[in-house]
Amino acid sequence: MLLSLRAKTIAITRPKEQARQLATIIRKLGGKPYIAPTIEIKTGNGSQIKKFIQKVIDYQIDCVIFMSRNAVNIVIKTAENLRLKSDFVAALNRVSIIAIGPKTKGKLEHYGVKADITPAEYSSEGIVKCLRETDLRQMTIAIPRMDRPNPYLRRELEMMGAEIIEIPIYESAIPSDRSGILKLLEDLFKGKIHVITFTSSATARNLFQVASQHSLDCKLQDSLGKKVIVAAIGPVTQRALEQLGVRVDVTPKEYTIEAMIEALIHRINNGGLFSFSPLSFGGSSRRS
Repeated sequence: MLLSLRAKTIAITRPKEQARQLATIIRKLGGKPYIAPTIEIKTGNGSQIKKFIQKVIDYQIDCVIFMSRNAVNIVIKTAENLRLKSDFVAALNRVSIIAIGPKTKGKLEHYGVKADITPAEYSSEGIVKCLRETDLRQMTIAIPRMDRPNPYLRRELEMMGAEIIEIPIYESAIPSDRSGILKLLEDLFKGKIHVITFTSSATARNLFQVASQHSLDCKLQDSLGKKVIVAAIGPVTQRALEQLGVRVDVTPKEYTIEAMIEALIHRINNGGLFSFSPLSFGGSSRRS
């Protein structure tokens, strides 16, 4: 199969600092990346991050689950600012480390931290599956993650006997400058966007929140349903979009941007750009 996105304009809604890699992939495949972040990453409560770092150093944590590269960067840089980086990295290598996916694992390795577990399924569900046969009783597990997280992971691990500490180390806010989002909405309505990609639930919810504030949410829902291919990086993001009334056309089996683009190409080549028959990569075939 010829892998090409030639003449396709593909919107990227992920944070600006994370959009470059996806944009590069799109360009290499002949497509035109359209960067319009609907999310902005802001560091959370510094005192809580500091307490978490000290708890790891003081042997009060048995396991740390990293849910993103953002989480790794923030805690390591905070430790560095506190002049505790070497102690913290050494302490992390004494406890069990779980990385949600290979890129998070790679970021940990960049800082000299070895991940003990990376699930085959890069999601909270995948982490739970990996730990099903592990005795978590009397274990204290820390999860540095975004504010207002999905309760699934905490609930499941607590049911397995673990004590869970969630540290809200960053928040995914709507960008303070919303002009890019408004321009994205305008171009979506004008048919200038062929594909829109969502790499987290927040990227979708924030877009609809801004649209709603301008009484454009119904128009957005209609536009995504008729004019644009919608790609979600995984089932959690897919469910969030479906709750917003959007049918998702592409969801890869492996939850990475590379797999999402490969599934998108498969979708275009096999289903036609505006033909919405379901494929094995997305649609109704994977709604876990």
